[in-house]
Amino acid sequence: MIAAVPYARYLGLIVRTDAPGRRAYVMPYRDAHIGNASLPALHGGTLAALLELAMQFEALIDTPAPRLPDPVDFTIDYWRSAGPAECIASARLIRAGRHVAQVQAQCWQDNPDRPIAFARATFVLREASAAT
Repeated sequence: MIAAVPYARYLGLIVRTDAPGRRAYVMPYRDAHIGNASLPALHGGTLAALLELAMQFEALIDTPAPRLPDPVDFTIDYWRSAGPAECIASARLIRAGRHVAQVQAQCWQDNPDRPIAFARATFVLREASAAT
């Protein structure tokens, strides 16, 4: 799944199964992910990408009849700075209808009880044959 998404490959995204039916999306640390070298802190865009990809993959995996999720709305709340370490995200499908899915996610580094950012997204679900 990751191999099919070039930006996920660029970020080095790894999918890990934490428990049955629960996936964690891990973005390994890379110097290229630093946005503020003086702190140092990860770039907010890499965190947003991690969260969006995690939500998109969850929508793809967890919808009753897998369909391709196209984002139509994305909101992120940054709670704290992310240091030079791997980031982990988890996402949860909130609702999936015939054409639209809502998903939420959070990411953290050392402790899931100290999240770095939260995100919510709405995806339009389209048939794979309509993707061409």
